[in-house]
Amino acid sequence: MICRCAWHPQYYGHSLWSGVASWRGWGVTFTDGICPRCVDRFRTEHRELFERRPGKAPTEAEVAA
Repeated sequence: MICRCAWHPQYYGHSLWSGVASWRGWGVTFTDGICPRCVDRFRTEHRELFERRPGKAPTEAEVAA
């Protein structure tokens, strides 16, 4: 299996090969994940979603923004 970052094309325009996880025989299998660089960009873009607390109603200022 060769690991690659599935999010890399969206953020950087090309695939990022993360390395070989397993290589047996002639078959190659891809396993998609997310690299640390893409995780940082994703968290930055979706920070508000992660900061929301479950069960807490948004304030008027949050709704207006």
